[in-house]
Amino acid sequence: MSSNDPEQSETPKGTSSDGAESLGETVLGGDTSTSPPGASPNEAAKWVGRRLGKYDITGILGAGGMGVVLKAHDATIGRDVAIKVLPSELSADHVLLNRFLDEAKSAGKLNHPNTVTIHEVARDGQTHYLVMELATGASAEEHLKQHGAFAPSEATRIVVDACRGVAAAHKAGIVHRDIKPANLLLTDDGSVKVSDFGLAKRVQSQSMQLTRDGHVVGTPYYMSPEQCEARPVDARSDIYSLGATYYSLLTGHNPYEESGSVVQVMYAHCNAAPPDPREVRANVPAACAQIIERAMAKKPEQRYQSMDEMRSDLEALLAAMSGANVVLPSTSAAHAVQSTASPAAGRSGRPPWAAVAGVLAILILAAIAGYSLFGDRDIRGTPEGSSPDNGEPAVITPASGEPIRVGILHSLTGTMASSESPVVDAALLAIEELNREGGVLGRRVEAVVADGRSDPAVFAREAKRLIDDEDVCTVFGCWTSACRKTVVPVFEELDHLLVYPVQYEGLEESPNVIYTGAAPNQQILPALKWAYAFEGRRRFFLVGSDYVFPRVAFEIVTDQLRELGGELVGAEFLPLGTTDVQPVVEKIVEAQPDVILNFINGDTNTAFFARLRRAGITPQTTPTISFSIGEEELRHLDLSAVTGDYCAWNYFQSIDSAENDAFVSSFRAKYGPQRVITDPMEASYFGIKLWAQAVAAAESTDVNDIRRAMRNQRLKAPHGEVRIDPATQHTFKTARIGRVKPDGQFEVVWTAARPEAPMPYPASRTTAEWRALLHDLYTGWGDQWSAPEN
Repeated sequence: MSSNDPEQSETPKGTSSDGAESLGETVLGGDTSTSPPGASPNEAAKWVGRRLGKYDITGILGAGGMGVVLKAHDATIGRDVAIKVLPSELSADHVLLNRFLDEAKSAGKLNHPNTVTIHEVARDGQTHYLVMELATGASAEEHLKQHGAFAPSEATRIVVDACRGVAAAHKAGIVHRDIKPANLLLTDDGSVKVSDFGLAKRVQSQSMQLTRDGHVVGTPYYMSPEQCEARPVDARSDIYSLGATYYSLLTGHNPYEESGSVVQVMYAHCNAAPPDPREVRANVPAACAQIIERAMAKKPEQRYQSMDEMRSDLEALLAAMSGANVVLPSTSAAHAVQSTASPAAGRSGRPPWAAVAGVLAILILAAIAGYSLFGDRDIRGTPEGSSPDNGEPAVITPASGEPIRVGILHSLTGTMASSESPVVDAALLAIEELNREGGVLGRRVEAVVADGRSDPAVFAREAKRLIDDEDVCTVFGCWTSACRKTVVPVFEELDHLLVYPVQYEGLEESPNVIYTGAAPNQQILPALKWAYAFEGRRRFFLVGSDYVFPRVAFEIVTDQLRELGGELVGAEFLPLGTTDVQPVVEKIVEAQPDVILNFINGDTNTAFFARLRRAGITPQTTPTISFSIGEEELRHLDLSAVTGDYCAWNYFQSIDSAENDAFVSSFRAKYGPQRVITDPMEASYFGIKLWAQAVAAAESTDVNDIRRAMRNQRLKAPHGEVRIDPATQHTFKTARIGRVKPDGQFEVVWTAARPEAPMPYPASRTTAEWRALLHDLYTGWGDQWSAPEN
C-alpha cells in the first residue's frame, strides 16, 4: 500500500532502526532496556539456516523486547510461518517465560480475519517459541518510514480493520495494551491484521489490575494515561492507543513527539489536549480530528466505550469521504467531513462526543435529503420514465460504445438446474435494468451465459472459456461448493474475479472471489441458536448431500451443539441426485430427533420429503430446518406435506419493504406472475448492482480495478442493507428464519436485529484446524470436493 497524497511528511521520529531516537517498547519500574540479550539483529542472524522443531528457519522478520521473530518453513504441509522465539538465556526467567506463555494463551484464543492466527505453541529443548501465521506485506510503521503519512481515506480504512480485530480480542476478554503502527500488518490482499499480543493479558474480571504498581508496559507514544500512571487498564485503553495510532497514520508523526523525553511524552498523555492532525496536515478532514479527540480522551468514560462504537463512526466517515455513494448536504455537518479549515476552528471547546454528534448529524441530514450512508440510492436505481426530486423528467443517456461483457455461469441442466436456472433469470434482470438506466460507464452490459451442467469439471472448463475466449471482465455464478471449489483455482491462476451468490460452509477467503451469499455465522449458526433457544429443541439429526458444504456444516453444527448443550443424535450423507433415501429416513425414525437439519441440495429433496411423510414424520412432530430450499425448490415439492417446516436464509420473497416490492414487481413483469424469488436469486441480483457501482467508482473494467473497488461497496438490497467487508470480501447480511405456508411462500418468524458481520471461519476452531479439515476431505475424496460415486 502506498499513499497517493502528494503531501508527504518526513520520516517520523521513533521509527529509526538503530533505536537512537526511538521510544519503543518500554518497561518502567522494571528492566528499561529495549532489546534483551539474544534479541539483537546480529544474534538473531545466527538462527538462519537452523532447524527449530519441525521448522526450517529461512529469515529474520524482527527482533525486540520479547525476543526474535523468524521466518520459517513447515515442510510437512508446505507452509511458510512466522516464529516468535524467547531467547534461551531468558527462558529461565520465570516472569518472562510466563509472560510469553500468557501471550500464547491469549492470542491463541483469537480466530478472526483481522488478527494474526496462532498455529502452535512449542518447545525445542530449552527454547520456547510461538508459531504464527505469516502475514505478507509490510506494517503500517514501515509504510510511514518509506512513504510518510497515508491518505485520510486509507488511514481510516486501516483503522476500521484494526477495530474489527481488536474488538474480537476484547470479546474474548483480551486487552492488547500495545496497539501501534508497527503492530498493524498491511497484507498483500489489502486487509489489515493486528499482531503481537505480547502485552495482552486475559481479563479475569473488570476489577482485575493488569499491571503491578510502578510497572508500566507499553510503547510511550501510544500509551493511554492509565498505562502511563501504572493504573488498572481495560479495553478502553486500547481505544486510546488506536486513536493515537490513527493520528500517526494521518500525519506521519507520533503523538506528542515534540515533548522530548519518555517522561515528558508520558506526561503529555496524561495532561495535554489530544493531538490534532490538522496542525501537521491541513487537508485532514475535521471529522478525523474529532474521532481522535474522543478516542484519546483522558478519562476512559469519555472515550468510545467499545471498538464497535468507534468503528461505526469511522465507517460513516469513510463512506462520506468516498464521495461515490454518498451525497452530503451543504451544511455544517457535511463541512465537518469535508473541511480543511484551520485546527483552531475544530478545537473551540468541542465536547469529546462531538465526533458522534457530527456523524449522527450527517446521517440525519442525509436521510432528510433522501440518501443513506449505505449508498446514495437504493438498489432499484431510477426507473425509466420517472422523475428526479426536482420534478423534471429523468434524462437517461443511451449506452454506446463497446459493451462490457460479463459471464453468467450456472447449471441449466442436471440435478441443480431447478435451483440455478432461476438465478440466471435474476442476474439477467439486473443487467437489463442497468442497461435501461444507461449502462455502466456509458456502455451496455452484455451477458454471456454458460451452462455448468451440475458438474464441477464442466464449471471449471466453462469458467476458463468465459475468461479466455469470451473476454468477460467478471463472472457471476456457481451454486454448490464442490463447483465453486473447483473453479476458484481457475480464477486465482488467471487472476480474474468471481462473484458467488449462495450461502455456503465458509472456510474460504479467496482474493479472487466476492461472496454475496451467507457465511456460516449468518445462516447455519443463527438457525441452530434459534431452534435451541426459541423452539426448545435439544435432539438434532443432520442429513446432507455428500460434498464439501454439508460435510463442513456437520462439523460446524457439532461444535455449536456442544457449546449449547444440544445433542446430535445422527448424521447421514447422500450422493447428489440420488433418490434412494429410505435407509436415511429409517435412521431418522430410529433416532427420534426433535428437529431435522437438512443440507440436501437438488432433486434429492423431492424424494426425501416424500419418504419422511410416508414414515409419519411431519412438521408438527419433528420439523425440518432446510438450508438450501427456497421458494423455487418448494414448487417441486408437495406443499401440503412441507407446510409448517422451516428454512434459514437471509432473503424471503415475502419480506415487506419498498425495495423488495419493487424487486418482485420488476421480476414478475419480466418473467410472469407465476414466478417466485429465492435468496440466491436476490444475492445474484444485488451482486450485479454492487459490481456496477464498483465499475463506476473505478472508472475502469480492468479486473484488478473492479476487485479493489468492490471492497466496501454498499447499498439497500431487497432483503436489507448490505455491504462488502473489505477484510474478507464477504457480505454483511441479516439472518432470518421462515416457516413454509400453504401458498409456497414463507412466514418470517425470526429476523436478526441487524446485519451480521461475516465470519468465514467459525470461532469454535482455529483457522489452521479448519483448513486441515478441508485438506483431509479433499484428499480423502481423491482430490475432489465431493464424495466419489460408488
